[in-house]
Amino acid sequence: MIAAKAIAGGCLVVAFAMLSDRLKPKAVAGLFSGAPSVAITNLGLTAFAMGSGKTAVMATSMIAGGAGMVAFCAVAIALEQKVGAITSSALAWVSWAAVAGAVFWFFVQ
Repeated sequence: MIAAKAIAGGCLVVAFAMLSDRLKPKAVAGLFSGAPSVAITNLGLTAFAMGSGKTAVMATSMIAGGAGMVAFCAVAIALEQKVGAITSSALAWVSWAAVAGAVFWFFVQ
């Protein structure tokens, strides 16, 4: 299973890299880097091997983590100039944990 994830993930990383190479501006191309392709591969292989129940929990976790990352970025951007990098990073991490936990709890319950 791990070997299949590695091979399939690697193939999708290459495919997404080729897609991102074609996009303009290059700043947008980073959206199609490794993480989305690895997530898609992981979900596909988990669905195949373990069924839809486990896959649904994994997909919910990925959505919660994405929402938490948006909160992290928003807090870090808003606070970095005011309180400095270390404090804003710590507060942004707390906001990530709170938002990701809340989203996961809301959708899993």
